[in-house]
Amino acid sequence: MTFKSTIAIITSIGNTMLCWGYPNCGNLSPNIREKTIKNNELSFSSSDKKAENTFNWAKKTALSYAHDGNDPVGYWYEAALPGRNAFCMRDASHQCIAAEMLGLSKHNFNIMKKFAENINDSKDWCTFWEIDKYNKPCSADYLDDANFWYNLNANFDVIFACQRLYEWTGNERYLKDETLAKFFQLSVNEYVERWRLEPENILLRTQEINIKPTSKGRWRGVRGLPSYVENYPGLTNSSDLVASLYGGFEAYSKMLATLGQKAESEKFHFQAEEYRRHLEEDWWNDENKTYHTFWTKDNQFADGEGLTYMLWFNAAQEKERIQGTIKKMMERKNWNIENISHFPLLWYRYNYTQKAYDILTTITSMHRFEYPEVSYGMIEGIVSGAMGIVPEASRKRVTTLPKIIGEHYLQIDNLPLLSGLISVRHDGNKATRFTNNTTDTLTWEAAYTGKVDELTVNGKKQKTKSRTDLMGNIISYIEVSVTPKMEVQVNIE
Repeated sequence: MTFKSTIAIITSIGNTMLCWGYPNCGNLSPNIREKTIKNNELSFSSSDKKAENTFNWAKKTALSYAHDGNDPVGYWYEAALPGRNAFCMRDASHQCIAAEMLGLSKHNFNIMKKFAENINDSKDWCTFWEIDKYNKPCSADYLDDANFWYNLNANFDVIFACQRLYEWTGNERYLKDETLAKFFQLSVNEYVERWRLEPENILLRTQEINIKPTSKGRWRGVRGLPSYVENYPGLTNSSDLVASLYGGFEAYSKMLATLGQKAESEKFHFQAEEYRRHLEEDWWNDENKTYHTFWTKDNQFADGEGLTYMLWFNAAQEKERIQGTIKKMMERKNWNIENISHFPLLWYRYNYTQKAYDILTTITSMHRFEYPEVSYGMIEGIVSGAMGIVPEASRKRVTTLPKIIGEHYLQIDNLPLLSGLISVRHDGNKATRFTNNTTDTLTWEAAYTGKVDELTVNGKKQKTKSRTDLMGNIISYIEVSVTPKMEVQVNIE
């Protein structure tokens, strides 16, 4: 499917219309909205019609890429170049949380398990970078086990995604499924050793690692790319690869902790921190106040794309270095759409609220906005970014932290997480209504940016707690126990 930013494409849905390209289109009528909510369908509304238009476009577009079990591969959604009829490790890992919001749980688990079940020794503990709807490795990226495309970040991206999926859903299959567990273990052990990805060896790597005698032509240079940046010459390592290693190892540590394997969890947490120490000590460029992005066969650092993943995997954790990284990213004008799809969530996370909003509300005017990752990224940007909704299954907790421009309301109904659905309404950054339609009692952390001494909970005053985020901002919050079917209103007086 291809959408032209200069043309309004209008699709009739019952008594309402969704459209692309015009600012005041895409609003659900009250009757349609009420019916949608009653049917337990994800629904978003706002007095900010630009945000509402973006969400309605993104929801319809993202769902148009979902396929419900009629193909040989089973339940899946497109997460690759449009028209390829495939899902890619990188794209799927970054689309998966929005997919959960859209009710695509079967699709997520099937996709992650397909990646996991195809790891093997003959591919040097890689799996298939892309899998098509016929349940085959995508022919554009795979010839045989000696000749295929593979970005080495991918195994750790999948581990990171599976940990996020567990925290969002509470589905322990992401921790306990034998196929997934084997993939995790092989990735943090055999895969790391085979590709020389240990912290002490990673700068000693060469471009010729694991080239097979039968590897030929273009395949020789892409069987184990050490970055998500695919066009930089002489590349042997990258900060985005090291960041993905940190993210994957830390995610695996958290999985093991949830499973009660304390000693193993601590072991992998230590290894994760070794990667982060390596980034801070070896990759930080103090002169330019940012991280280097590449390490070449000439044993030299170089700079270019790739900084996105320092933030995506939470590898940068010092305020000044995060600010330097973001400043460098914002100075760059020619980001591809894949990177841009990450930006709303990231900019909201680090309190660059206007920048996040600007992307959300202009995305359909950008080049290649029909790329599947874009619509999924905008959904997560609104729900987890602007509305700040983040569940933690390991603690049966849901945090909300609104970051809304102006006095607009933002409301999400029937949002799937944990064991059911929730609804949240923010009125600006001063009031939130939370409805628990899951089957469990949840701890709701109602949070707001800034120093607030008291909040009212269903009209009763309550003292707040406070914490400081990575950027030094004070976050004031209360913790409320919300039983099933209970609705709670919190206000800043």
